[in-house]
Amino acid sequence: MHLKADLTHLVAADIVVVANNRQVLAFKHTFCKQQPHTQLPTVLSWQQYLKHYWQSQHIHSKLRLIDAIEQRYLIESSLQLFKQTQQTQLTNEVIKNYDYCTNHLIKLDTLSQSKVQICEVFADWIKHYQDTKHSLNLVDANDLPGLLLQDENTFQAPYIYGFKTLTPLQQLIFNKLNYQTIEAQYTHKTEKKCFDNSVNEIKAAALWAKRQQAKNPDQSIAIVCPQLGEMQHLLNSIFDQTFDDLLTETGQKAYNISLGLPLSRYTLVQDLLNLLELHEQIKADRIQSSLFIQVITSVYLQGYQIERSARHLLVNQVLALSQEYCQLNHLEAFLNQCPILLEILHKSRSSTARPQLLNEYLLDFNTTLNHWGFATDRALSSSEYQLFNKYLASSLKLNQLAHHQKKCTAASALQQLKTINNQTIFQAQSSQTPIQIIGSLEAEGLRFDHAWVMGMTHDFLPAKLNSPRFISADIAIRHAVTHSSYELIQTDAQNTLNNLCSLSDCVILSYAQLHLALEQLPSPLVCFDQKSITAADTPINVHKTESLVDDSGTPFTQGDVQSGVILLKNQMACAFKGFAHRLNLKHYDEPHIGLDRREQGNAIHNALQYIYQTVNSKEALLELTFDELDTLIDQKIYAALKRHPSSGYKRIEKIRLKQLLQKFIETDKARENFRVLATEQSIRVNIAGLSFNTRLDRLDQMDNGDQIVFDYKTGDTSTAKWCSADIVEPQLPIYSVTNNTQGAAFIELNSNAVSFKGLSKDPDSLPTQSTRKSSCQAWDQQVAMWAQRLNQASLDFQSGQAQVLPNKKACDYCELDLLCRVQK
Repeated sequence: MHLKADLTHLVAADIVVVANNRQVLAFKHTFCKQQPHTQLPTVLSWQQYLKHYWQSQHIHSKLRLIDAIEQRYLIESSLQLFKQTQQTQLTNEVIKNYDYCTNHLIKLDTLSQSKVQICEVFADWIKHYQDTKHSLNLVDANDLPGLLLQDENTFQAPYIYGFKTLTPLQQLIFNKLNYQTIEAQYTHKTEKKCFDNSVNEIKAAALWAKRQQAKNPDQSIAIVCPQLGEMQHLLNSIFDQTFDDLLTETGQKAYNISLGLPLSRYTLVQDLLNLLELHEQIKADRIQSSLFIQVITSVYLQGYQIERSARHLLVNQVLALSQEYCQLNHLEAFLNQCPILLEILHKSRSSTARPQLLNEYLLDFNTTLNHWGFATDRALSSSEYQLFNKYLASSLKLNQLAHHQKKCTAASALQQLKTINNQTIFQAQSSQTPIQIIGSLEAEGLRFDHAWVMGMTHDFLPAKLNSPRFISADIAIRHAVTHSSYELIQTDAQNTLNNLCSLSDCVILSYAQLHLALEQLPSPLVCFDQKSITAADTPINVHKTESLVDDSGTPFTQGDVQSGVILLKNQMACAFKGFAHRLNLKHYDEPHIGLDRREQGNAIHNALQYIYQTVNSKEALLELTFDELDTLIDQKIYAALKRHPSSGYKRIEKIRLKQLLQKFIETDKARENFRVLATEQSIRVNIAGLSFNTRLDRLDQMDNGDQIVFDYKTGDTSTAKWCSADIVEPQLPIYSVTNNTQGAAFIELNSNAVSFKGLSKDPDSLPTQSTRKSSCQAWDQQVAMWAQRLNQASLDFQSGQAQVLPNKKACDYCELDLLCRVQK
């Protein structure tokens, strides 16, 4: 990011005024490149220049400069004296129109004499506010230009750069200061693209940015989005997927979205404000159930990691009360499993409520946060740390408001704190990434190596007519208030387009026909080729249909089948479901972000395979030191996940896998002596003439010579799935009836525990299991029953049995709804 301007004539003593803060950074970057051995001149944005004047010329003044928060409070106080209901939207409009009056030299007397009632009322509001300031020896940012114009001192003539159009006030001040303009060098080479919808437009821009970055990692790339606030979440989602940044810390992403949000929109601050509100409710012993639930499940609350399960159980118990409000003694019966939380609640109840000044409440609020241990036993990320510090700094505004507000209730003080957080904008500091996603106003006057401007619709350029709420149309037009007339809009639109087309040597301009199912037209200022819009035609695969007898089909004469284990499982659950394997239907995975359950299962299977190919016995496992085992696990997890692209999800999966594998290996060490004969081995089996491949997860041989086959499962399992009339999990039974084994077991790999569930000829061949009575028979009898049931299922499939007679679980997750006639 730089400027396309000649700065070689500037020296360290010069003062340069630019339009916004981003231009300040770009100016400094450009100057350092053009004059690397020269000290930077003083570079200030317009607002910074006014404050610089105040600090340099009024250092000993009896007047005090107030910020936007204090200004807002005083304006709201004036509105209340005029019996106006306190509404955020009204206050915002008053402040905006007050700024218009200042910047466009509209005197309040002009509004008072306009004979337009709303203008006269507005003038009265602002006059009262100004009288309040005067009586308190205060000035705000809108007073600074007037002080500068009245000042008889001689000031250094500044250079100015990047102002699209000077307001009348800026023109008046710069004329007084004998300013000079730094001319920008414009180019207007553009490439135009059309898309069918805004999602595809953003995807194309993201892929373009990724390609440009790959070609030239050090070059600056800008993507300008005029609707940045509205599109932020969609931009985040698509760019995260494109750059594999889904769970990456904000400051470390490959791109940066230049858009701050109010503090109150962030989860950490929301939890903090909820905590303060709950604390006051506890003191009053009238607790809102929904608020209580939100607070106790906050990850920032002391003891959450230790009591997480108990606190979520407490949520269910609070919901079971079915009360909107309750007292603390109603909850105490449920708090025995949350001793940390219980102690905090008891201490909160002991405090008393009394009216105080705002600065006293600020101390109380900070004491409450310490009392609840907010954000103390959880390591904050970089963004969270910055956010919490921003909250602490903004909360100090209560000290300033204490000069104006008398003693009040805690609820009133908390509302003031919420208002401050609603008005304070925060954006986490990002890394120095070359890809910047910015708004159209922020982009003006800048220069990048590559630039793409999206959203070039008729709603963006030209803008809509938008007269100020409290300034009559004729006065607004006479004083050239932005967007108050079609002539001003047209001029502004053309200036905006010229600036955007000069962002780089060649700028891509794009628009989408549809956004959220709403039709959009291109900007009339840009000539797009409508024929270049391509519709996304999805090919339809037509499958040949076959008429079949209702309950049976033609015999299956081929001996070899694919997915034989699933085939027999489905045949036993529902004959039609098994028969449907003949159709060779294609099954597609649901769209997902990160690793889905199947990919997670494959990862743990592969990791265990690699580990037990290296360490193939209990004896070898026990010989490993802690560090050797830890290194081995890390290496095998890396090998198991290396095909997946780098992402936050992958990093989380590595942590999960390591914890799970460590638990399993400790459990495996406690077994009787074993030797691993095979892992993830594909074998050929034949069940009553039906031949297919199946894969065994692991085959062990015990000291007594018994061979035990295992199946890894990451969900809940039970041997009952083998011993019912229909074998629900036939993989191990199929292996057992076709090979000489003396046992079979599930290895259940859950995050909370690892367990073995199975059958064996010798009970000592498997770890001790639950003593709950099982429907399974002794090993030899059970294998004979498996053989009989599997053979029958195979013969049923081959003979064409296709009855729609599903068992209890057969229809769960079935994908044959369009073919099946069963009533669900």
